[in-house]
Amino acid sequence: MSKQSFLKGAVILVAASLVTRVLGFVYKIFLSRMIGAEGIGLFQTVFPILMFVMTITTAGLPVALSKLIAEALVQEDYRRVRRIMTVSFTAVLSLSIVFTGLMLVLAPWLTTHVLTDPRAYQTLLAMTPIVIIIAISSILRGYFQGMQNMSPNAIASILEQSARIVTVLLFASYLLPYGLQYAAAGAMLGMVAGELIGLSYLVYTYYSKYPLRRFQQQELKKAQEPFRHTLRSLLEIAVPVTLSRIVSSVTYAIEPILVTRCLVATGVTAAMATTLYGQYSGMAISLLLLPTVFTWSLQTTLVPAISEAVAAKEHKLVQRRLYQAFRMTALVGFPTSAILTLFANELSNAVFNDPAVGPILALMAPCGFLLYLQAPLAGILQGMNRAGEAMFNSIVGSIIKLGVIYYLVAKPEFGIYGVAWSVVISASLTTVLHFLSVSRHLGFYLNIPELSKIIATTVIMCAGMMQVQHMLGPVSDAWLVTLCSLCGFAVYFFILNLLRIIPLTSVRRIPRIGPTVAGFLRFIPFVR
Repeated sequence: MSKQSFLKGAVILVAASLVTRVLGFVYKIFLSRMIGAEGIGLFQTVFPILMFVMTITTAGLPVALSKLIAEALVQEDYRRVRRIMTVSFTAVLSLSIVFTGLMLVLAPWLTTHVLTDPRAYQTLLAMTPIVIIIAISSILRGYFQGMQNMSPNAIASILEQSARIVTVLLFASYLLPYGLQYAAAGAMLGMVAGELIGLSYLVYTYYSKYPLRRFQQQELKKAQEPFRHTLRSLLEIAVPVTLSRIVSSVTYAIEPILVTRCLVATGVTAAMATTLYGQYSGMAISLLLLPTVFTWSLQTTLVPAISEAVAAKEHKLVQRRLYQAFRMTALVGFPTSAILTLFANELSNAVFNDPAVGPILALMAPCGFLLYLQAPLAGILQGMNRAGEAMFNSIVGSIIKLGVIYYLVAKPEFGIYGVAWSVVISASLTTVLHFLSVSRHLGFYLNIPELSKIIATTVIMCAGMMQVQHMLGPVSDAWLVTLCSLCGFAVYFFILNLLRIIPLTSVRRIPRIGPTVAGFLRFIPFVR
């Protein structure tokens, strides 16, 4: 398997993530219009339980897997690569089988005593097969990431989402006549089908092109590591990641329960509380997290890239990777946060046909950059064997989030907007803590002149979009957002190019499409 560069791997994952996110939005738009905010609320209510179970099941092993494989390949210890995969598969498959059984047995109790809406029972049952599927997929994805070849994961994600857009809508529409709860369960069955197709491609690619037996043909420089030593190495990384994700999953699981109960305490009905939570978690958050297709890709590629550089004792390369991650996140995060803030209402109307989502999104969007920076910084800490610090920072942020929800949502003057404030406060705090941790180990500094140029360019972009909005007059929300965004990004790129922050030499470095795009852009006046 050919190793890909840090930039190429990130670009491949970004491209795949953009495609899958667009496809995901297509089915979410149609699904939200098919089953409404209440149905989306039922669909989303069981996700915290899934996230918690998947956290326990995978136990942070995919991150540890990619890190240890990258280190073993630098040291040409191919026998250890095989041992790492064997131990990981054994641990994850065993845990996934146990927890799938527990979910089936405890489903009636969970929906009656834990979840606030018993109608989520059917959706929870439909969700159970997905545990084993995602568990196996996560190990194979970690294997390919450790090899620093992101193509199999990218293709699998596109196939998975393409299948999901058909199966989710098909099953939901078929079961809708039986009731809203069955339609939500049908949508979950569609997700299971999509995950199964993605896993099928990963398994096919693994066995047909990159099986473990290929390492038997290479020189085995060291004796085989004992099982317990490999497991200990995996757990040293996986345990902090797991604890961090457990806290996040518990927070995610408690969040809908706490939010709906606090909303009911203000006087709204249980059905209305479910609807409000659906507007927040299924709609506003979906728009806010759009740029995470980019930052998630950065985190995924950063863990093995940083691990490889640390194993090779290339300190300057580690610092360069850090600066690249911060710069790339700023270039994407600032303009997208601005667009989500300025056109929150129009986006909500155009995408979800629900004007109540706009104010929730507008409250959270200004802190988008800090939220987007969180994943790359956590990936750097994990790659530097500082997963424990990332865990501590995440736990602090999660506790603060629940505290803010409990304090604000129960107040009638805040209501569902209290959840939005909890996102703003917790995301900002966690990112600042991550940044301080990274700076303490690498002496990282901010390039204030370049950062100021990006911020100033974003402000000019906003002014340009507001002018375009004024010139367009009364048009549909979809056309308004599309035209203003296109004009805004054009102004954004043009000014950054003039300031030499994104010169054509940087564009040419983008894998595959870079030379073609740069060749086209050089014909535009003043672009250089």
